[in-house]
Amino acid sequence: MKILHYLLSFAFASTAFGQIDTLSQKMVSMQDTYQKPYKVGSVYYEKNSQTPYTGVLYGKFSNGKYLSIQEYENGIGNGTWANYYENGNRKEVGTYINNLVEGPVKQYREDGTLKAEGQYKHWRKKVGIWRYYNTEGNLIKQTDYGY
Repeated sequence: MKILHYLLSFAFASTAFGQIDTLSQKMVSMQDTYQKPYKVGSVYYEKNSQTPYTGVLYGKFSNGKYLSIQEYENGIGNGTWANYYENGNRKEVGTYINNLVEGPVKQYREDGTLKAEGQYKHWRKKVGIWRYYNTEGNLIKQTDYGY
């Protein structure tokens, strides 16, 4: 039973907006890729391949826990990304659109409690309504960053 629980817990990386499916998508460590310049950021390729990478790229801390998990299509960040604290708790969860961090995002404290939620545009520029929470989960501030 413990093994089944362990396998299921790593089958999907939870995100605030859905799941990063790590069962049906290929997963490759960022250490096993190389990059070529792109108009924004880079295009990722798996080592020994000339085809832009499609699947999930990840980085890990030295303790073996995930640092980041990111979805790519044709070498470009498109889909969900998640960054983690060294203790394994989520730090941020958001979306990539053509290598830009855009769309909904949630930020967490190291203890796992929700810190803030809002929208990014143009590579992490806060836009729209952002909500900020205390450690008990109560809304403490709301700011409109406009568009």
